[in-house]
Amino acid sequence: MSDARSDSIPLVPDGNLDRVVLLDGDQRWTVADVLASAQELQESLGALPGPVKHLVNLAGRRDQFLVGLVAGILGAQVSLMPSTRSRGAIRDLLADHPNTVILHDGDQPLEPTLTACAPQVAIPPLRQTRSQAEYARQVPQIPRIPRGQLIARVFTSGTTGKPRGHDKHWGRLVANTRVAADALDVHHRRTDNAHQDRLVGIHLLGTVPSQHMYGFESLILAALCGGATLSVDQPFFPGDIAASLAALPSPRMLVTTPYHLHHLLASDCALPPCEHMLCATAPLEPRLAARAEQTLGGALQEIYGSTETGQIAVRQPTQGADWRLMEGVDLEVTASGEVIASGGHVERPVALADCIERVDARRFRLIGRLANQVNIAGKRSSIEYLNATLRAIDGVEDGLFFRPRSAGASDGQPERLAAVVRGPGLTADAIRRALRDRLDPVFLPRPLLLVDQMPVNATGKITRDALDTLLTDSNDSDHQQRDAS
Repeated sequence: MSDARSDSIPLVPDGNLDRVVLLDGDQRWTVADVLASAQELQESLGALPGPVKHLVNLAGRRDQFLVGLVAGILGAQVSLMPSTRSRGAIRDLLADHPNTVILHDGDQPLEPTLTACAPQVAIPPLRQTRSQAEYARQVPQIPRIPRGQLIARVFTSGTTGKPRGHDKHWGRLVANTRVAADALDVHHRRTDNAHQDRLVGIHLLGTVPSQHMYGFESLILAALCGGATLSVDQPFFPGDIAASLAALPSPRMLVTTPYHLHHLLASDCALPPCEHMLCATAPLEPRLAARAEQTLGGALQEIYGSTETGQIAVRQPTQGADWRLMEGVDLEVTASGEVIASGGHVERPVALADCIERVDARRFRLIGRLANQVNIAGKRSSIEYLNATLRAIDGVEDGLFFRPRSAGASDGQPERLAAVVRGPGLTADAIRRALRDRLDPVFLPRPLLLVDQMPVNATGKITRDALDTLLTDSNDSDHQQRDAS
């Protein structure tokens, strides 16, 4: 018979109820504060008519997201984490997951049409005024959670189509946090306990949403399971990022994306020292990494992973191009060339969406996305190369190539690519002329869309839907101009 304790892990593996887990300016909240508010929320959920099996956690604030997550864990309810809170995405979730309750920030009104779709409960705010006696009554000890309990279903961002959900279990999530802290080597206090004090002393600030797998791992889990202290802020603009960083005690870690980092470094904001930086969600240019380390003074590390696998490898771009696999994770190259990630905290074997080159058993290099290989009229290239060529043009501040949904060859006509570009002062013709000097004509984009701002989401990604909307709006504008003439 198995030992029940060996089949479970404490909700907070370090077991410290008094550890500060969240901060907001001068406000500090402990593990006990979070647990007490989570129990209060769970009582509200228990009072609802009918069973509650799933929670759609739409909280924007880190503190309330964490309370909602912990409440779901205590009640064995699965937290559904959509990459967007758009009406369509939430309605799709509710249709696929009966017995779901929507959790939200009390001061953040939801889309009105969602009010009739599912019960809604506001997440209670954290309180600091509990006495030790109240702590002892409400939170007598750290709950233990079965290793196999399903905690969350995290959805892909939709960059390649309809978002898909991927299940995350408690034991794997705790292991994920431990091996990531080891791989990043940012410990500030070590103990003999394998689950304790992994990131104690680190103060985290993130620019990515809590619901995204990267933010969930590197912010929420790092605070809950890893010992870090998490800022409730989620700044987007450079001035806000700089102010939030400056408000944090040292040592600091900025968890961000290439998009946010690029705009932060391009701004004229005064930036405080930042001992650690973490980047993910898109390829990071080595020059940008070098600028970040020179400007902020800390080491910048990059995470490789996906919603399906979680984080599985790390590198410091200024020290080399090789990625190092995290403990327990293995890559297998099949006879067909497919690369399968498995082992460690990876929930199940997953085929990677990238071409890789093995360096040795624990290291590899990324070649590019499998879906980004382009073959037009017998001419081959990659989206990565085309993007690099586009961004090298003087005056182009950002841009990317993409395949329109209807881009497949038909009626004997070859496939065409499109591009979206932010290049103040440049015309589409000027950009095409510059590209013609560097690329085969079959790769010239038709159409080439000029924008004031790239249509990024909160993680710095550009979704398939955003690109489709740009094309639709462009086509509508063209039709209106022709009609007017």
